[in-house]
Amino acid sequence: MKAKLLKKIVTMGKYAFLGMVLQCLFLSTLLASESSGQTKMEEVFVSIEQKQMPIDEVFKKIERETDFLFSFRKQDLKDAMFTNANIGEQISIESLLHEISKESNLKFKQVNNTIHVGIKKSSSAETAQEKGVLVKGTVVDENQLPMPGVTISVMGTTTGTVTDVDGNYSIDAPAGSTLVFSFIGYVNQSIEIGSQSIINVTLEEDTRSLDEIVIVGYGTQKKVNLTGAITSVKTGDINEIPATNLSNTLAGRAPGVNVTGTSGLSGASSSIRIRGSFGDPLYVIDGIVRDKSAFDALNSNEVDNLSFLKDAASASIYGSRAGNGVVLVTTKKGVEQKMTIGFQTSYSTFRPTQELLSDKTTATDELIYQNRVAEFLGTTPPNGPEEFAYFENTSYNVNDFIWQNPNSQNYVLSVNGGNEKVTYYSMLSFLGEQGAYKSVDHGKFNLRSNVSAKITNRITLDLNIAATQQNHDRFYWPFSGDDDYDVSDLYRVSFNWPKVYPYYTEADGTPSDQVTDFPLQTPMGSWQAWSVIDQIVGDRYIKTRKRQVNSILSLNIDLSDMIDGLSTKVVGSYLATDYMRKKYLTYQKNYVFTQADPDGNRFIPAAPDPDNFNIFNFSQNQEFLSYDLETGWSYQFDWFLNYVKTFNKHGINAMLVYEQAENGAYGAYSKAEDPVTNYDQDFVYSQDSERRYGRGWENVGARQSLIGRANYNFDEKYIAEFSFRYDGNTLFPKGNRWGFFPSVSAAWRIASEDFMAGTSSWLDDLKLRMSYGTTGNDLDVYNNRISPFSYVNTYSNGGSYIFGDELYTSIVPGATPNPNLTWATSTTYNVGLDFELIDTRLSGTMDVFYKQEVDILGSRLVTLPDNYGQSLAPENYAERSWKGGELSLLWRDQSAGGKVKYSLYGNLGYARDQWDKLDQDPIYLAGGNREMESQIGQPSGRIFGLRSLGIIRTQEQLNTLLESGLKQYGRDPYLGGLYFEDVRGDGYTPGPDGKIDGNDFQLLSNNATPRLNYGFGFNLDWNNFSIISHFQGVGVYDRIISNQEGAGMRQHGGSIRPYYPIWADDVWTPESPDAKYPRPVGQNWYESGTGSTSFWIKNGAYLRLKNLNIGYNVPAKVLSNFKIASAKLFFNGTNLFAISEVKEFQDPEQKNYDSFPLMRSFTLGLDVKF
Repeated sequence: MKAKLLKKIVTMGKYAFLGMVLQCLFLSTLLASESSGQTKMEEVFVSIEQKQMPIDEVFKKIERETDFLFSFRKQDLKDAMFTNANIGEQISIESLLHEISKESNLKFKQVNNTIHVGIKKSSSAETAQEKGVLVKGTVVDENQLPMPGVTISVMGTTTGTVTDVDGNYSIDAPAGSTLVFSFIGYVNQSIEIGSQSIINVTLEEDTRSLDEIVIVGYGTQKKVNLTGAITSVKTGDINEIPATNLSNTLAGRAPGVNVTGTSGLSGASSSIRIRGSFGDPLYVIDGIVRDKSAFDALNSNEVDNLSFLKDAASASIYGSRAGNGVVLVTTKKGVEQKMTIGFQTSYSTFRPTQELLSDKTTATDELIYQNRVAEFLGTTPPNGPEEFAYFENTSYNVNDFIWQNPNSQNYVLSVNGGNEKVTYYSMLSFLGEQGAYKSVDHGKFNLRSNVSAKITNRITLDLNIAATQQNHDRFYWPFSGDDDYDVSDLYRVSFNWPKVYPYYTEADGTPSDQVTDFPLQTPMGSWQAWSVIDQIVGDRYIKTRKRQVNSILSLNIDLSDMIDGLSTKVVGSYLATDYMRKKYLTYQKNYVFTQADPDGNRFIPAAPDPDNFNIFNFSQNQEFLSYDLETGWSYQFDWFLNYVKTFNKHGINAMLVYEQAENGAYGAYSKAEDPVTNYDQDFVYSQDSERRYGRGWENVGARQSLIGRANYNFDEKYIAEFSFRYDGNTLFPKGNRWGFFPSVSAAWRIASEDFMAGTSSWLDDLKLRMSYGTTGNDLDVYNNRISPFSYVNTYSNGGSYIFGDELYTSIVPGATPNPNLTWATSTTYNVGLDFELIDTRLSGTMDVFYKQEVDILGSRLVTLPDNYGQSLAPENYAERSWKGGELSLLWRDQSAGGKVKYSLYGNLGYARDQWDKLDQDPIYLAGGNREMESQIGQPSGRIFGLRSLGIIRTQEQLNTLLESGLKQYGRDPYLGGLYFEDVRGDGYTPGPDGKIDGNDFQLLSNNATPRLNYGFGFNLDWNNFSIISHFQGVGVYDRIISNQEGAGMRQHGGSIRPYYPIWADDVWTPESPDAKYPRPVGQNWYESGTGSTSFWIKNGAYLRLKNLNIGYNVPAKVLSNFKIASAKLFFNGTNLFAISEVKEFQDPEQKNYDSFPLMRSFTLGLDVKF
């Protein structure tokens, strides 16, 4: 097995080395680009079916059916009509324009494939026009790279030119006229010359262009021919965001995509859910199926296109794993241009979005809290004037020892360029992040090299090599998962640790404000054994390293010599991964706190007694050192057969793919205990076999698929598409291992119809889309992945026993198998509308969808005999559905003669789920006493609990309740406590019974998860300045304030300290009966705040300024002396502010009140290109 793995690794290394040799060879033999001649108008033909047609409609038709573009002023074509003498006949573009010119006042001039339209003038006028100014300048793209081949024309004339290889141009134009800059795939710009003689222009990509190529599953399509619901993210807007993981940059950027980040701890990621789904979408990077960690490991600067496939028409081509949608990523490739070297660097600093909970209370607050609880209990207050005077200027805070303001540094180096024969893109990046806790560090390295070589006119070869490494160092904490980034259990200890006792002293007992050799245990509660400070900064840790290397080799062959429009492609990918987690644990030693004066102040320590200390073992039997290692591999092979052909008005784009993939992994774990001394190396640990442990494991998986798609369009007006995937999945038994997942979709470009000709002055495009399709899902009713081998009998170790003088290990049967196991099938219906208005300044999409999932795996409610011994196998029977809609809008325009360019955008998504079929206890069914808790017809996110009637604020209120005999969980109501609505008796029988208990739970909300998500913002460019803002939020959301243990706010502090800062805030006291929160009583009762009650429900909707970027492009004339192509200074801020009711307690995105807070970032950066 090892030999086979070694052989594969060696083979991969050979291929990678060969690829690098080829790359070096190609780059060293670059040939000069050959200029491509312009298409001749006399060689291109169209036919006009109408007798009369507006001239601007004629131009649109030519643009749709050919590669020509027109540049003109709308006022020159106002009401201009063309009378067609050759109805239905093929006519060359040259002849057609000649006919138009004869019967109108228009003239034409071709520059490259752009046809400039001007007004005929008298010779005197033309002579006057020649008296103008010479305008020069440079045209660059959004990355400040020169753009060769851009067409520049004088509006309303046939005067024009193009930029050279360095993006430079010069043109003679009349003073006061307007220049039009145009390039395929970019937004045209019109700039008034005025008195300017130098005009430099930045062209923006036209994401609305109908000729834009959109990345879809297993290929590309023209945007005009799309029939599915696909949303793309403009990656240029996220390149300067200081994000640890790519998913953290995406919140609010796509309708129907909910991106949630609950923690600001270094290395934390965000979850992505599409259209209300409960599981992760499928991630596909450069055509290769990957996982969420691979997606997060990407650097945003290496991403060229990022799209969300939301409906089955676009996602079903990924079959059995696409039930939760697909995230599709393509990385950057080289472009035909002179070599450009880019370097981006930035420095970021972070602050919590809310005040740290540890900073909200002081030692004085703890004294007050103790007295308040004593008052409730009727005991003597423990603290008097002496204690309050001592702590007037004294308070201890754990964060003073363990917290630091996080910061990160980011470096990105890239090389991009090529010619007609070879293009190349390479990137190297490093992100180093210093965490909020002093022992937390996170680092990420990225490497990518993407080379495309044109071997012959019909054969191209692409080699894409990527590598990542992530390093994560953190404190040792055994009481939650090693990959838990919310770390509630640890974070809350840092803010609720008592503040009345010092944490460290000097040898003589003097309290110290820094770590010393004399840590003191806190003499109260559970803190008598350990120290959270040493937990963070002490001699113990968890180190994690993750590495991936992926190589993708693609061979593309044009077979047009055999069949016109036919091509084939072979893609091979090999992925190697490794993982290492090292844990190092030493015990804590803390000196027992002794009061300096037994009759004096109980908070002043004596000198530590070297013989009086405690050892805290973190619930571990021995100090230890452990290694967890994993090596993984996978390959994917795809063979494509593509056919793309246009027959007059008929267009066909068809594809057939065979895909095969296999993956495997090997893992080992070792642990050594009982070291001679505290050192994090294996040789100091005991060699006794009883103090050394080890185990190993391995897995393997495989899949095969046949994939197909056919897209047909007639005149790019009527579009139909069919796709399918025939998928095999090893999770299921042989009889159910293969599934067929088809989809059908269609689109109608209504704006192209003759009856819409009268709308051309304001309507540029209108397309109706409809789709139906199926996908698969391997989640069960609890949203957990189906376990491998669930369809066969399995066995596992069942413990050990001694028989005679031998130790035996027993085996026990696993879960009952289901030999009929299969995947859940999702069926989605989608209707959408795409539109462009007002010279394409306003564009948008609308979608509505309905999705139903059947055959979900779940346990049945069946009564079994006690002696059966096992539960029944789960069955594929449950059903649920989703419905919702999405809207996105974009307005893009310019003013001040093109000096100010701006865009406004917004998107909105709504989704609601419900169970349609699910086994439930009869008490939840119609007529049952708990019918209102039935899940059928209801969403998964609901809140049940007691309905609060408020705080008992006055003695009069209390007397009334006591007289009624009300008991709450067997207790009498009390002043300052909550009281609740009594609606049921024992056994959930209707009607009050004078007792508040679990029978009185009610439905409090149907919206425990956000149903609505949205994002909006604006981009503004003026002179060399740019501003990009992005707002994000959610709505239709009820949030119940919760702790790690669940809903409600507990009084964990007992009689000692507030624990949660709100219990030292505006709480009920006899002096403050109108306060916000219940009375501190030191008990976890429903009346005191514990549990799910309506008292803690807040409107969870929020609006957040997610990102603000301000940039300044250094003028070219400043940079020219340094041979710098472009330089941009930028400031970026994230999570700058939020509006939400929840902020009274926590950040609106934070998981719980006591989980790690989110962070606000401030970044300064520089982006330079040479």
